[in-house]
Amino acid sequence: MAERVDKGWQARGIEVYSNEAILGTLAHYGVTVDEAGFKALAENHFPLGIAQAWHERWKGTGQFSRFPAAAAEELWRRLCDGRLAPTDLTLALLNLMGALKDALDGKPDDGTRDTRFKVVEAYLPKLPEAPERREQFLAEMAAALGDEALVAIDLLAEVLARGGLKELAERFVTLEEALFPVRQGSARALVKAALGDVDGAAKDLEALARDTGRDAWVRLGAVDGLIELGRLDEAKAVTLELVDLAEQRKDLELGTEVVQRFTKLLKADPKLKDRDVLRKRVEALAEALRPRE
Repeated sequence: MAERVDKGWQARGIEVYSNEAILGTLAHYGVTVDEAGFKALAENHFPLGIAQAWHERWKGTGQFSRFPAAAAEELWRRLCDGRLAPTDLTLALLNLMGALKDALDGKPDDGTRDTRFKVVEAYLPKLPEAPERREQFLAEMAAALGDEALVAIDLLAEVLARGGLKELAERFVTLEEALFPVRQGSARALVKAALGDVDGAAKDLEALARDTGRDAWVRLGAVDGLIELGRLDEAKAVTLELVDLAEQRKDLELGTEVVQRFTKLLKADPKLKDRDVLRKRVEALAEALRPRE
């Protein structure tokens, strides 16, 4: 009989079991894979993606209903030569956010805060270099973090700046822009605004938003910043440029995001100048990009 993980694995921790036991348990519940097969999967996928594929044929219930995710994470740690997993960075980020919340609450630092920063900073060079692979990594990290934590990350540098913690805000925004390229430039500008230089921040955001050499998603991030600062005319002008770009590219994803920016603009100012014209442009864009049968 093949070696398998017992029912007490969650209490004991999966790390105490051998590779043979983990692989034997996977096979018992419908997933046949060996060490070489797992390494092959890891060339194109990260642990969460591997586990999701396994779940399609998973027969385990009860204590074993969530075994694939734990197994994929543990096998990654053992078989992938020290490569960074999205959950490693997720945990480091959550720990750092906790330390920064303590700073906002005025709690004294015993050195933990700097250590938390250094752990995340040390992980950055280990991110995948290939753009598609990095995007996949960050998408899995975002899924592990969840929407609430992602919103908190978006706001944290600004909150730190408003709380008088300038150095922490600037150090965190450097991490944020490294992890989320679409925030490059806009996140730092919003910290500048939070520190009191609203006009300077608005100028930075408008320059970023109007830079046609930039990725459209970076420009959209700058539009969000302009809306946040109440610079609606500037945001409207750039969003119209992005309507044209989405139409030219026939880019449904970009078009959907542009429509959302118009919605934000109209919510921010229901009496926005030329709102009827804007609405018609958005409707035309949505129709142009609507999938045809």
